[in-house]
Amino acid sequence: MKKQTLIVIASLALLSGCGGKGKEVAVPATATPDMAAAPKPLSAPHEVKPQTVAAAPDLATGEKVYKGTCSICHKSGLKGAPRLGKKQDWEARLAQGNEVLYDRAINGYIGKKGSMPSRGSNARLSEDEVKAAVDYMVVHAIPSWEWGN
Repeated sequence: MKKQTLIVIASLALLSGCGGKGKEVAVPATATPDMAAAPKPLSAPHEVKPQTVAAAPDLATGEKVYKGTCSICHKSGLKGAPRLGKKQDWEARLAQGNEVLYDRAINGYIGKKGSMPSRGSNARLSEDEVKAAVDYMVVHAIPSWEWGN
């Protein structure tokens, strides 16, 4: 895929988050940079196969949930919790993908390196709040710059 096309698709995905939470935007598979500059009606809609792009994560809610519930374990590594900003704690977990992380955070998990209580032992959290906290931690899991590298 061309760099310009990726920029257009990324821009459309970011703009989709401006209209509200949970909305999705259909992005044509054949999106080109000129489509973003001057939208034109499509003459043959059956030729374009739309792709669904998920809205941007709700990092504000995620931060609030992290600070109020998740940081109790994820700040210190209590019970084997991966610590925010510690690359070695997150690499293998991130490789599993967000769906696995969501499932384990919502439903709980006991593994070789520790345990994750369902909803961080806070039954009042909705699934969306737990997912937002996971998204927040994924974004902040590994520092973008480390001393000496």
